[in-house]
Amino acid sequence: MRKFSLLFLGFLFFLLTSCRPEEEPVSLELPATPVLTSEAHWGVANKPYLKVLETTEPASEVSGLLRRGDIVLIVSKVGAEDGRSYWLEIRSSDSGITGWIPDDSMDVYDSPAQARTARAGMEMDD
Repeated sequence: MRKFSLLFLGFLFFLLTSCRPEEEPVSLELPATPVLTSEAHWGVANKPYLKVLETTEPASEVSGLLRRGDIVLIVSKVGAEDGRSYWLEIRSSDSGITGWIPDDSMDVYDSPAQARTARAGMEMDD
């Protein structure tokens, strides 16, 4: 009987301490989420010569040039104004070029090994 009373008192104590008035939900505004995940992605330039722009505006200054087969790290991806394509923010560790390119000028891969394999395939096609 004593065990039952202690168990009942413990349950009652738990029930009373866990019941609280409902709190009002917290309003939370998050920044825009980039399209790419936090995992890194690599790209291989698929055009003979590719202008890397300083911004996503087509008339912006050119920050550098890539050649077909150049491998770059894709930093982020944002939607273009047409709503159908994207701009890729890239960084080249080989040349130090950073900037923006249209997504149709880059083949995207999940690992640097996949990008190197794709580049090797491009060289064989030439």
